[in-house]
Amino acid sequence: MFFVPRQKVLIIGGSAEARALAARLKGNAAVMLPAPERLAQNWPVPVVPALLSQEALMARLGYGVRVLVDASHPCDRESSQIAYEVARARDIPLFRIERAAWRPTRQDHWSFPRDEAAAARLVAPGERVLLATGRQSLSRLKGLSRAYVYARQISDHDDRFPLPRGRFLKGSAPFTVAQEVALMRRLRIDWIILRNAGGTGGWPKLEAARKLGVQVAMLPRPALPPARVVGDVSSALKQVVECL
Repeated sequence: MFFVPRQKVLIIGGSAEARALAARLKGNAAVMLPAPERLAQNWPVPVVPALLSQEALMARLGYGVRVLVDASHPCDRESSQIAYEVARARDIPLFRIERAAWRPTRQDHWSFPRDEAAAARLVAPGERVLLATGRQSLSRLKGLSRAYVYARQISDHDDRFPLPRGRFLKGSAPFTVAQEVALMRRLRIDWIILRNAGGTGGWPKLEAARKLGVQVAMLPRPALPPARVVGDVSSALKQVVECL
């Protein structure tokens, strides 16, 4: 474990890397989370009670934070933008962990639509879709009105399913390849629509799609604001220690 001045590091959570970095820093860091469903995790460092916002982050930096690490989900542009704007306003170092993107093999059947609307146009009427882009993206997938859509979710809610055919599919990762194969067979999935988050957590669904010959519509990551970018937790830890 590396030791730095107590809780001088604030980690923006949302990715597996956030938890791994927190475990390496132990009592020397705190974490701020962008969504309430992340609060149930047993974090190895203190969790700031306020959820991520520009105002809450600005207030937290007043407690002597000297380094900010953006370890939000790779597709969470809003959290990265908040971190960038606050770090610039307070003139403190900001590092962002960006894991490598997924890449297809010759055995995969991937398409690369530019956005949700383009992804919806790939799906034929009557086909069955496993959607792993979050329920917030459903409003941008109205073109799937003639498909049957299963939308993955990780939090409880009472939202009405907004498309004519489909339903929410409750479940919390991690899933194994065998579990994903069984699910896709049971639901007779033709397409998976997801963003290129990279990492190991979401890979089992892509391995299952390869085994079953399921088509994948791989959406790009959003463009993120400037930051000092590192590729993994070890690099982030080195930068934090050197900075302090």
